[in-house]
Amino acid sequence: MRAGTPRTAATMARRGRRPWLWLILPTLILLPLVGLSTFWHLPTRVQLDLATTRLALTLGGAQRREILDRSVPFSSLVIEDCGTVAFAAETLKVADPQELVPGTETQPPTFPAAAWRELPHTGPVKLSCRDPEAKLTLRNPDPEAAEAGTLDQIYLEPDSQVILEVSPGREPAVSLEIETPQNLHLALDADLELVADFVAPENVAVPFQVTPLTWRARVPEAHRFLDLTSGENGLVLIVTPARGKAAEMFPEKPDLPLASLELLEESLRGDLTSPLLGEAKLSYPDYPDIPPVTIKADEDLGLGGLSQARLTHLSFDTEKSALRVGFDGIAEHPTSKAGEFVRDHRLTLFHAIRYSWRWALIAAAAAWLVTTTWAAYEAWKKLQE
Repeated sequence: MRAGTPRTAATMARRGRRPWLWLILPTLILLPLVGLSTFWHLPTRVQLDLATTRLALTLGGAQRREILDRSVPFSSLVIEDCGTVAFAAETLKVADPQELVPGTETQPPTFPAAAWRELPHTGPVKLSCRDPEAKLTLRNPDPEAAEAGTLDQIYLEPDSQVILEVSPGREPAVSLEIETPQNLHLALDADLELVADFVAPENVAVPFQVTPLTWRARVPEAHRFLDLTSGENGLVLIVTPARGKAAEMFPEKPDLPLASLELLEESLRGDLTSPLLGEAKLSYPDYPDIPPVTIKADEDLGLGGLSQARLTHLSFDTEKSALRVGFDGIAEHPTSKAGEFVRDHRLTLFHAIRYSWRWALIAAAAAWLVTTTWAAYEAWKKLQE
């Protein structure tokens, strides 16, 4: 009996500690779960609705896509980083730069009728943009004309980038810096005016060796087209939509797959600033009960590690001189920064448990499984005694 007394006392002590263990057990389970749920970030699907003056995107997917709507009407088109430009002309004239009449606050600079000299030419007019500073501006010689032509389809290859930037003014324009090389076929109005900066004409003798030169051409009825080839690294187009046609610039549903999206612009001093206008709204479509996040105009918005990402909406707002943008996709690092303060907009396991009944059910089932497993183990030990 004396030998068995210590074992009996130890057994009774263990049994005395069990009620306390059962009280502590939920805390031992829930405390790590709460800590884990607070710091364990989930892949976060977000939707964005914003207005911006600059947007840089890299195309994802495996197929090339169009960035503009088909046959965009323009009143003015500036071409930079081009290769060659060719068009047919019934008549071709160049203006004497010394006879330019300076403009005023209400009137642009003009050339009098006597300033124009007709140039003899044969075959299509071909202009070369070999100079890195070469720039061509296409417009209608009549300032009251609504259109100068229509822009051809522009394609992006997978992994190529396009930068869209709005230039404010009386007639806002959109600049497109495109990495993908292009061969464009532009439909023109009957009359065409070109302002040529550092552009060399081929097979046409020009009496003025200055830059820029202003040309005027009458395009034949049967061939009102301009053929444009870009450089090896793409080109830059600054498009001023025809009056009342800005809504036709981008497809209503672009549905562009994205590899990356950037919303930053560089100031004259070289500092990176936010191009947002007004407030951006960031929401979580998989968790509609989570309130949307408001990102103010002075915050730098960042989206890193994109997957299943698409540009769902893109339009040109001429009244605000901005691009309206819609985004939907998974971002590993959705953040915003105001000054030195960085806000992390990723969701955690806590958000999933709180706002999704599926995750809450999984958490409850996990807690139940742990407690019942422990109870079964204790019952098995008791049977073994």
